Amino acid sequence: MAAALVALAPVLVGCQPSAAPSPDAAAPSPAASSPTALPTFDAASTVGGYAPGFPVDLLAGPDDATVLASSAAPRDGLVDVSLNLATGLGTRKIVRQYAERLDAAGFEEAGGGDGSALAAQTVFTRTTTRKKATVVESVHVGVLDDGERRLVTVSGTVAPTEG
Repeated sequence: MAAALVALAPVLVGCQPSAAPSPDAAAPSPAASSPTALPTFDAASTVGGYAPGFPVDLLAGPDDATVLASSAAPRDGLVDVSLNLATGLGTRKIVRQYAERLDAAGFEEAGGGDGSALAAQTVFTRTTTRKKATVVESVHVGVLDDGERRLVTVSGTVAPTEG
């Protein structure tokens, strides 16, 4: 019988109630046990379409594009814009469409960046005078080619459409 008790001792020790936690032990914080909240999005952002105030006439995507997200946030008399879309068009055709539209609106191509993982990227700028102040606008177009489609990001700061 003594041998049986010695053999069961490790099992029985594991079944003993644990000692009460010391009063110095920190209680788990409520934040640690609650789920992490997802980030909120700016009210100027829209998923799956063009945000209110987005300059569609100037920066809309190609006709076959799927708009993933966009934003248009007024700031200091200008509008900070961003557009993310997917399209089946080729990289050169996407850049050419934006270049033609921006050129017609008075923007000049400032050139593309080197050393990027993007298939293409370029920047357009325009300097105008509005209400006796010089306004410099810029638009960056970046295209990532994943082999099946092109993911396009258009971002910048432009003057709001007058009207």
